[in-house]
Amino acid sequence: MGVFFFYKNRKPRKFNYKPILFDPDEEARKERLQKRIESVKREMGVLPERTEIDKKDFKSEFVSQTRYLKKRKDREEAGKNSFITNNGLLIIIAVILLLIFIFWLLR
Repeated sequence: MGVFFFYKNRKPRKFNYKPILFDPDEEARKERLQKRIESVKREMGVLPERTEIDKKDFKSEFVSQTRYLKKRKDREEAGKNSFITNNGLLIIIAVILLLIFIFWLLR
């Protein structure tokens, strides 16, 4: 059973994981090399030119597959997400009441 002291609390060990088989420099070099090889093949005509259809936006694809994010995107497009649009009438009433109060104090 451990005893709790206020002054000599032990700190938790920090997470210090260093992957053995991963080298970010080598990964970046391989990626640059692959892009260069692909661009050379496109110049030679071996690969077809990239079009906008080939480039898929990961975010839009992910949102279209997620029910919650799809509903959220629809609400944002409809303009129902803004604080002013949702509470516009309350803001106008508060401003009018504030003006009436100020004029009542100055009278």
